[in-house]
Amino acid sequence: MKRLIPSVVFGLALLLLPGLAWAQQGTVTGTVTEAETGSPLPGATVQIVDEGSGAASDAEGQYRITGVPAGEQTLRVSFVGYQAQKRTVNVQAGGTVRVNFELKVASEELSEVVVTGLAQEQTQAEASVDVTSIDAAELTENGDFQSVEQLFQGSTPGVTVSKTSGNVGGTIRFNVRSGVSLNSDGQPVVYIDGTRIDNSEVTGFGAGGQGTSALADLDPNNIESIEVLKGPSATALYGTDGADGVVLITTKSGTGVADNTVEVGYSGTFGQSEVIEEYDSETFVNATGTNDLFRTADVREHSVSVSGRTDAVNYSATYTNRQNDGIIPNNTGERNNVQAQAEVNPTDEWQFGISSNFTTNEYSRPGNDNLLFGFITSSLLSSTEGGSLFGPLEDIRGFNDDFRIQRFTGSVSTSYSPEAVTGLQLQLSVGGDASSRRQDQLLPRGNSFSDESSGEKDIFTRENRQFNGDLNARYGYDITPNLSASSTVGLQLFTESTQTSNLSGIGFGSAAVTDIGTVETLDAIGEDVFNRRSGGVFGRQTFTYDETYSLNLSLRRDVSTQIRGGENSTFEAFYPGIRGNVRLAQFDFIPDYLTQFKVRAAFGQTGALPGVLDTQELRLGGAQSGFGTGGDIQSVGNPDLESETVSEITGGIDLGVNNRYSLSVTYYNTTTNNSIVNFAPAPSTGLGNFTVPRNVGEIAGQGVETGIDLTLLDRENARIQFGANYSYRYAEVKDLGGQSISGVFDRNFVREGSAPSVFFGLEVDGAEFTENGVYTGPNVIDQNGDGQITQGSDRTVLGDPTPDHFGGFDLNIQLFENLTLSGRAEYQLGHQVFFGSREFATSFGVNPTRNEASAVVFGEDGDAATGGTAQPGTPEYREAARTLASTNTADRFFGNFLEDADFLRLREVAVAYDFTGLAERLLDSGVPVVREFRVRLSGQNLLTVTDYSGPDPQVNFDGRSGQAITAGQDFFTLPSSRSFTAAISVGF
Repeated sequence: MKRLIPSVVFGLALLLLPGLAWAQQGTVTGTVTEAETGSPLPGATVQIVDEGSGAASDAEGQYRITGVPAGEQTLRVSFVGYQAQKRTVNVQAGGTVRVNFELKVASEELSEVVVTGLAQEQTQAEASVDVTSIDAAELTENGDFQSVEQLFQGSTPGVTVSKTSGNVGGTIRFNVRSGVSLNSDGQPVVYIDGTRIDNSEVTGFGAGGQGTSALADLDPNNIESIEVLKGPSATALYGTDGADGVVLITTKSGTGVADNTVEVGYSGTFGQSEVIEEYDSETFVNATGTNDLFRTADVREHSVSVSGRTDAVNYSATYTNRQNDGIIPNNTGERNNVQAQAEVNPTDEWQFGISSNFTTNEYSRPGNDNLLFGFITSSLLSSTEGGSLFGPLEDIRGFNDDFRIQRFTGSVSTSYSPEAVTGLQLQLSVGGDASSRRQDQLLPRGNSFSDESSGEKDIFTRENRQFNGDLNARYGYDITPNLSASSTVGLQLFTESTQTSNLSGIGFGSAAVTDIGTVETLDAIGEDVFNRRSGGVFGRQTFTYDETYSLNLSLRRDVSTQIRGGENSTFEAFYPGIRGNVRLAQFDFIPDYLTQFKVRAAFGQTGALPGVLDTQELRLGGAQSGFGTGGDIQSVGNPDLESETVSEITGGIDLGVNNRYSLSVTYYNTTTNNSIVNFAPAPSTGLGNFTVPRNVGEIAGQGVETGIDLTLLDRENARIQFGANYSYRYAEVKDLGGQSISGVFDRNFVREGSAPSVFFGLEVDGAEFTENGVYTGPNVIDQNGDGQITQGSDRTVLGDPTPDHFGGFDLNIQLFENLTLSGRAEYQLGHQVFFGSREFATSFGVNPTRNEASAVVFGEDGDAATGGTAQPGTPEYREAARTLASTNTADRFFGNFLEDADFLRLREVAVAYDFTGLAERLLDSGVPVVREFRVRLSGQNLLTVTDYSGPDPQVNFDGRSGQAITAGQDFFTLPSSRSFTAAISVGF
């Protein structure tokens, strides 16, 4: 009996313990509603932070959490699209506490999803790097965009984008941040719907310095959004592909269509283009005759689209035909795009996507830039109004340069999220870009250009094939109730093959026959093949604590056929990355009006590969000789070369106030090591005609990027939004092994102690005179003070073609739900342009300003001592002499023709009106047949404010130019155009 009593007591205690524990717990209940309307928010998550337990609100917004430990507890409520809230309450043992939450809508900027790297999407509020997102769909809805670069202009902090001439289909040039890579061409890698596309400048046989842009094959109106990843801190996961930034383009799809419906649409655009600015008659004798060559060009576009959605599939297809005439004869373009997309969701676990685009493009390019038979060249250098220096204008019109392009891009992707493994997602994407380009260039028989008077024909072809594959697995999980994590591993492969061929023939027997098979002399023939393959494996680990602290660690390993792996080099490269942020707005001490307050920092490394031939010790090619065909040396390389390394540290702050105002500030510091620089080999090698590359270069850059967005008015029938961005950048070459690299004509230089591509030459400061006041020539600054002026020791930095400060403004006004007014502007400051057209006109004696000064100083006999219309020593004489000194055209004085190129340009103004409601009322069918009926008027490049005396401060006669050394040179380059268009969009 005594033994039985303890057992009974122990058993009763076991039965009573749950009740005793329950007595130490309580219940929390309440409702979750929208702050502005008071409407319930079903599905909101309410969580006891320290315990990890919680509940979801029901259809009435009510929630109930039982078994909450007694004492002080912190509750957190979250709902997609709304700002999370925290509340601390005191739970009584056995009692019930009622806590109601009113959630405010999160701002669009904070909830917007952006791609921040391979296999990673985050909201702007979560991102640890500054990703620039461009809502291309909204831009193209309100305005007309002829080519894709217009979507970037003035909208992308840290990036300037421009066309290097006014040619239809002309080259597009990017400058991303401080551009501190020597071994790349400075242009970002571009992906469209997962396909890495060819972003080359294709020149073929020159029609001046301009090539054609592979990006000109894109239809801007088919683009949904663009995201720009800038700098290694954001692109570390892309390895050697990310040194110059990454541009991710997403095209439109049928995702916005209602279930089980089909939508059909048509849009038509009609307008005209004209030259943005004419030449000045004070600078060119034949300015009027040249300006008469410019024409008003037609713009026409027609687009038909169909999109639909079923329970498991959404799809879209669009055909667009755009015809753009250039603003000068012999410049036309016609682009046809057929784009199709489909997304299939057969189950909750599987998703499939397919995207394709087929393009045909035809361009006719005019001869301009550094070309004798160019309209602008021959006309501007003429000494008679309406004249042409190198031949009749009709002969110049006979010069034909035609490009025909066929291109297909496409991708197939799939993702799998098994229900059995919550948080796991597998993704696979395969993309391809195949293009064929043919150029036919013809100088007909009987033209007046002496060397080719019997006629010439040149044919150039380029076949490009490139494919990429991306495979990754991501697993998201919770380590503790407050600490979540995700792990990602992936593989990325890329292969490219390019084959070019060229054929030239001279001498046609008849002007009526231009088949190259009939030429008298086969002048040149050749072909070239380029192949490369690269791959990378990467891993990423992220941690998020209490949705307040975030840490992202990554590592990528790259291999490439461009790294040969010599005795002392490596075949592989490793690129680490680390990012983190603290969302201070989550803390209770932050006022409620600061809806976003985030501090972020990041570090990353990428690199650039050697040239495809740089690591080949000797490359032999075939050559003709009197003894037959033999081998000769084509290039000399260094098998011990390694890829360069670009490292970047960034930090920034993001602020949001009352969901109406936002500010973003980013600072970056970038350093490049191991850049490849060419050196002359020792004479004893016998390779004196070649250079050998070595890893010695170092460049440093830094900058600041800011952006502000303001909702100035937000009413039911009126909304006004204003945005602005400003960027500052600086770069300096630290090491080139003691030498310099020059661009075309030795005007732009990459040199130690200066920014890349600076203008480097002799500095002229006024005129020199004898004791009697007679003009003796320009006063050249003796930089080293040795009493002699030499090119080698007295050159100095005269200017920089890259702007130090740049940015843009945008304004969007919506009135009465139907009327939209929008505008964008861009500015660039702190850079110079070499006005080569003015220099050549001066040297040819057709600069009126110099001619007038020459008459004052020299007179008809050309003797400064005798004097012209003014006597030596007089103010008039001295002023004219200073004009002569500042327009001296000797090669070493090219700085006389450098001009400040600061500008403010009104990029776009558009007015759009939505007549959809009116159309439905007029039809009075009772059925909403008309889905869309919009009309818009828009203008592009309407106004430019600048002190530059040329027509366009953004052109460059050498196109995009390899490695971006030659920049900021206006040398008879076709200026940009101003356009006015009207458009109508109808949808059913």
